[in-house]
Amino acid sequence: MIEIKRKPVIAILSLTCCEGCQVAIFDLGERFLEFLTKVNIGDFRLAEDLPDVDKYDIAIVEGTAITKEQKRKLKIIRKKSKIVVAIGACALLGGPQEIKDYRGDKKALIRQIYPNVRGINNPNVKSIKEMIKVDYEIPGCPINKEEFFRIINEILENKIPKIEQKSVCEECVRKNKMCLLLIGKPCLGAITLAGCGAPCPKNNFLCDGCRGPKQKINLEAMKKALKIKCRLDDKNIEMLLQRFGKRNELKISDINYK
Repeated sequence: MIEIKRKPVIAILSLTCCEGCQVAIFDLGERFLEFLTKVNIGDFRLAEDLPDVDKYDIAIVEGTAITKEQKRKLKIIRKKSKIVVAIGACALLGGPQEIKDYRGDKKALIRQIYPNVRGINNPNVKSIKEMIKVDYEIPGCPINKEEFFRIINEILENKIPKIEQKSVCEECVRKNKMCLLLIGKPCLGAITLAGCGAPCPKNNFLCDGCRGPKQKINLEAMKKALKIKCRLDDKNIEMLLQRFGKRNELKISDINYK
């Protein structure tokens, strides 16, 4: 545990992503403005006229490092920072952009999308923790602003933040009503890490696992339920489970999409 004794310098940085997690941080409203009085902002792409800072106490990083320039930037961020916090599905899992790695013939995929462009760099997408040491993670797509606020403040108080290892189903208000999975809807709440407050199933949308899998899941039981209750075949089940770049975490094999 690294202690922060003075007014900390914080950087909020983005790589390849939609920056939706940073928008979620802004959505804290007045609490975010109050938070800014407790810290010095060393870098923030969504802000202007910030001074150059050589060192960060906490670097909050969103997105995946895909280009060579981004990979160099990520390593520099690690060197400059006492603590690195990865936020969002892109940083933690690889994000939706990792799905293209599962397609097999990536050259054919490039030709399909960019028929008149040559020299496209198309490396495999990796989570941030596969490239540098990450101290803390905040999952979600986008992150839950309340969870972010709690975890960052606990770090500032020199505490070790934790995310309870339970499933989205345990937070879902539908557990006293009709479970979406039981009525034939492919909801992944049973294997997905909780902490978001289950907003999707609460509003009759499916949980598609953007927070990644919790520890000690029964994946085979989940697949069986998707087959029996939702009438999905193996191909569609694995396509569903690979959203947000979860293949590495779930150890799912490549799919033939043809």
